[in-house]
Amino acid sequence: MSDRRLPSSPGFWRSPLRGPWFTSVLGLVLLAGITVLFVTGLVSYAAYNPGLTPVNDQTPGKGILGFYLFDWPTRPRWLYRLTQGVHVTLGITLIPVLLAKLWSVVPRLFALPPARSLTHALERISLLLLVGGGLFEFVTGVLNVQLDYVFPGSFYPLHFYGAWVFFAAFAVHVALKLPTALRHVRRARGADGEPTPKREEGDLVSPRPDPPSVSRRGALWLVGGG
Repeated sequence: MSDRRLPSSPGFWRSPLRGPWFTSVLGLVLLAGITVLFVTGLVSYAAYNPGLTPVNDQTPGKGILGFYLFDWPTRPRWLYRLTQGVHVTLGITLIPVLLAKLWSVVPRLFALPPARSLTHALERISLLLLVGGGLFEFVTGVLNVQLDYVFPGSFYPLHFYGAWVFFAAFAVHVALKLPTALRHVRRARGADGEPTPKREEGDLVSPRPDPPSVSRRGALWLVGGG
């Protein structure tokens, strides 16, 4: 029997909130939000350095990552305010959702063995890029809003290249997990309209959960309020 005092033991994680349904709902919110963030970020990159050239951006070394760049339109004048405002505001709004999503899957970080097969090992590596890239993008974005440039190098290329790494891992993760997430959201629910731990299975469900202090729906309201 595994030592319940160690994070690698399923019995160590006692929250009754964790489960496939809770994680899937948060994941679907991030799927929509991060897609908008990526698109508005690329649009912002195209408009960042306007000039009388066929392509506004003049960043050297962008290579194939600049394939989409175009001549930024001069009308309407508020277009950049709209795209950049959505990017910054939505990015800050999604921070509680991102933190809740990471909290909901933290038991998997300590799961042993670290890799059960070659496929599982590759999936774990992709998650390093996903989690690391996501934290890098959100942290550097918030620091940029605060004009606090404590990171090495220029924010402009770091955030741009980091976004491509993060979104590539994000796209792979979505392709692997989206059918499962949709299935968990649609599955049978309890009388109050949300799944109960007894109705769920998986490595995120605690084998001996603590008594609930808030429902999963209440936890989602808490995240949304944050």
